[in-house]
Amino acid sequence: MKKVLVYGLGLTGISAVKTLAKEGYLVYTYDKNKKEDKNLEGYKYSPISDCEIDKTDYDFVVKSPGIPPRDELVLRLNKKYEIISDIELSYRLYPQAKIISITGTNGKTSSTSMVNHIVNEAGIKSIAVGNIGEGILWQMYNNKDAFFACELSSFQLHDTKTYHPHIACITNITEDHIDWHGSFEDYINSKLNITKNQDENDFLIINHEDKILQDHKKDYKAQVYEFSSKNKVERGAYLKDGAIYLKDKEEIKVIDVDELSVIGSHNYENIMVALLSTYLFGIKIQDIIKGLRSFKAIEHRLEYVDTIRKVKIYNDSKGTNVDSSIKAIESFTEPLIIIAGGYDKHIDYTDYVKSFKKNGKLMVIMGQTKDKLKKLCQDYQVAYKEAEDMEDAIRICFENAKEGDVILLSPASASWGMYKNFELRGKDFKEKVRKYKG
Repeated sequence: MKKVLVYGLGLTGISAVKTLAKEGYLVYTYDKNKKEDKNLEGYKYSPISDCEIDKTDYDFVVKSPGIPPRDELVLRLNKKYEIISDIELSYRLYPQAKIISITGTNGKTSSTSMVNHIVNEAGIKSIAVGNIGEGILWQMYNNKDAFFACELSSFQLHDTKTYHPHIACITNITEDHIDWHGSFEDYINSKLNITKNQDENDFLIINHEDKILQDHKKDYKAQVYEFSSKNKVERGAYLKDGAIYLKDKEEIKVIDVDELSVIGSHNYENIMVALLSTYLFGIKIQDIIKGLRSFKAIEHRLEYVDTIRKVKIYNDSKGTNVDSSIKAIESFTEPLIIIAGGYDKHIDYTDYVKSFKKNGKLMVIMGQTKDKLKKLCQDYQVAYKEAEDMEDAIRICFENAKEGDVILLSPASASWGMYKNFELRGKDFKEKVRKYKG
């Protein structure tokens, strides 16, 4: 019987323990913050302490994605054992699973959700997994006949070895999570792991405008399809005259953007990713169009919240890095008041501030990145005010807003330090807006 150590009992760890126990593995678990978890009641596993880890030999170790590669225990285990992610394990256990895998710095959650929606609308049971929804392993164990729309983070892809999706997508690559990866190069390589095991029978969908993805084009073995909101592509999807087109053997007009519930060129690119993914999977064009028309904007992703005194409010709490928030800023032509800042991931905010300057009226800054943003605002002569918390930020926004302005939460920073995740930050933003309105 194979012995496995599951390091970390978060969402993915719990999913891994359940699945491995049901598949007949001897499972050991270690978590720095807890010995057991109530979600694992009834499942056979052996919690161990730090000092007990070296007393057992394991066939491999499954590491939770949030644990960085420079973690002391990871470095120790790596000398003796193969360390893999739940994504890698999902492929080893269920290599025949029907999946579309999507990664990228931005847009992967929206694109994955769109794929999931289209496939379900086409009458095929689809489940969103990976960096979204419930842990991938437990879902695959319980739904062996389902289709899986997989959102993959750089953390998950970092620890893949044999992972081989038939259809893979990379939305874009810009600087992010340097604090976890240690370097931008490691971050890039982790993202590219999604395609490293693909061959000429597979498909890879990439951003035509992304320099990093284009520079690595010679390394791709899969058939490449591209997407762009700026230029026509030889094979893929693009925006032309207010409509999204598909080009393969022939050019097909798919849908006018006015028929969509999402706004912004970045969202049109997410639509293209979903279009190409499901088209290559074999969904009929008319079913794809039906799914695109019925898809609704996702919470915390350029989500319309309310209009108060003729000032529109949008929640883009998912804007956790510079590139994502720049795309949100570029979706508006109205004068902008933006709430910025949060956890410091050691990235450069210069382009964020420069982009905001074009139609920015006031930047309300808070969190660990406050001092960085304050200096950049001073350097580029952008008006700013400092806030202590979300309630204070909302107050400052409305005190400075006039009819026709837009208030936007798009912090270009992670939520950690102030909130457990971006979802809680977005919910608090909306709650404080409602409180102010009341």
